[in-house]
Amino acid sequence: MNIWFSSDWHYGHQNIAGPKVSTWKSGYRNFNSTQEMNNTLIKNINDKVKEGDVLYFLGDWSFGGAQNILYLRNSIVCKTIHLLLGNHDQHIIDKDISIGGGPIFNPYKLFTSVDTTFTGYIGKTFFHLSHYSHRVWPKSHRGSIHLFGHSHGSSKGEFGKSMDCGVDCHPEFRPFHIDEIVQLMSKRESEKVDHHG
Repeated sequence: MNIWFSSDWHYGHQNIAGPKVSTWKSGYRNFNSTQEMNNTLIKNINDKVKEGDVLYFLGDWSFGGAQNILYLRNSIVCKTIHLLLGNHDQHIIDKDISIGGGPIFNPYKLFTSVDTTFTGYIGKTFFHLSHYSHRVWPKSHRGSIHLFGHSHGSSKGEFGKSMDCGVDCHPEFRPFHIDEIVQLMSKRESEKVDHHG
């Protein structure tokens, strides 16, 4: 079993896909279309994250309502996905939704767990996971690792043993393996910003 981390896929989000389809002046990826971005996301995830692996996803799953939530989840082969809600996961928060007036379903049930944060051991490493970046988090002064998303690599908030694990931050546009993260964080020192430690 392998453990993976990612966030901010924004599946189906036209404005983040690329300059040819976005109405934004900046802050987008470099795809020619939303469909190209969607296909690349699914391929890159499934090439690495296998059926028996575990994926922690730190928010902003998809855009386009219930249909894209369900389609993306059904396209990912990994069976165990722990979702930490992001600011664009309102349709998942809605719980009871339907597609095109069809049967009502609960998107919570598409995931192994749904929460806002996670704090605890994953393997032998203590993590604090959240959609948002923090300067102080549980055991930060004792070397715990804080992973976050939301910022798409634009944040200057990587501090001590904290890291943006969003898909835009991986050079291969894919989730991070736990070993990659532990190795990267082993090169950083914990930073103390208050009286703790």
